[in-house]
Amino acid sequence: MFFRFVTSGEIRKRSEFFEPFILGLTNTSVEQNPGPNPSCYLKTQFCKSAVEPMSEESDHVQIIALSDALGVPIRVVYLDRSSCENNSINVNHHDFIPTSREVGNSDVSKTTNPPSITLLYRPGHYDILYPK
Repeated sequence: MFFRFVTSGEIRKRSEFFEPFILGLTNTSVEQNPGPNPSCYLKTQFCKSAVEPMSEESDHVQIIALSDALGVPIRVVYLDRSSCENNSINVNHHDFIPTSREVGNSDVSKTTNPPSITLLYRPGHYDILYPK
């Protein structure tokens, strides 16, 4: 639950960056929302309905926000069963590298090591994978 609030805080803090993605994920437009700052209302509603509740799945936007908020690279791995006809399953991954953050004394974008946090995407949730 703590990381959900960290993610929500990052989305609200960097609202200009996340707004186009939020608009693409919701069925509402900014103009339909009441209040003096409709854009702020939209992000608040998105965080309350899609980020903070425990029953909601995390999406690309939430993983980017979490990686940026923590300043830690995250790798999401997933199984590709599209080639099941020849009895092979591929493991693919996508790395989320924090924007303009430093880890320790080295720039994260120049790091060649795999991210230190690895999540396995399963429909409905992510599992943390621990190295052997």
